Amino acid sequence: NIPLYKFKTIEYKLLSEDYTDIVFQSIAAVKFFQHLHIFNKKNIYSMGKATYQSLLEKGFESSNPEIPGSAGLIKVIENRIGSGKFLIVKGRDGLNEIHDYLKSKKVEVDQVCCYERIKFDNYDNLKEYYFLADAIIFPSTLAVKIFFKEIYSNDIKAQFLGISNRIVESINNLGYEGELIDYFSNNLEEQVKKLI
Repeated sequence: NIPLYKFKTIEYKLLSEDYTDIVFQSIAAVKFFQHLHIFNKKNIYSMGKATYQSLLEKGFESSNPEIPGSAGLIKVIENRIGSGKFLIVKGRDGLNEIHDYLKSKKVEVDQVCCYERIKFDNYDNLKEYYFLADAIIFPSTLAVKIFFKEIYSNDIKAQFLGISNRIVESINNLGYEGELIDYFSNNLEEQVKKLI
């Protein structure tokens, strides 16, 4: 599980501060969002357990789905929409599923992109780690794309693991076999051992 890209902050303009609900789509969204002062008396949502933990470390509770991802989070918020005003905090080229869902329900929603993911210039110095691995854990679909374009060779015999159904699907769509793991469980090592 070696990073295949870096993060860079993006300047953004917050159109309002009177949101009732704030959705964080990633750990990086929590890290790069600069308006923590608007959190008081807001409903805060996180896409998954890692994002939940990042918010908790900053002192904020959030609601998150049992199964991480957009579909799970939509189930969490669908009964809480009411007359709220939502803000979605994400990265450039991040998912739009929650935004599109809220728009389809005629909910007032804005989104800000506060970071971007940038590919490394070269991956040669990382290839050896992957050639030696028994399992490779992918944290995003971007990591899948980069790995199979920049690093993969037939010499790699590792099991490919994704931390969400969407990531596993992106592995499978490239013609490889991906397995879903609960990356945030207490027995991650045991899960991986069973799969390899």
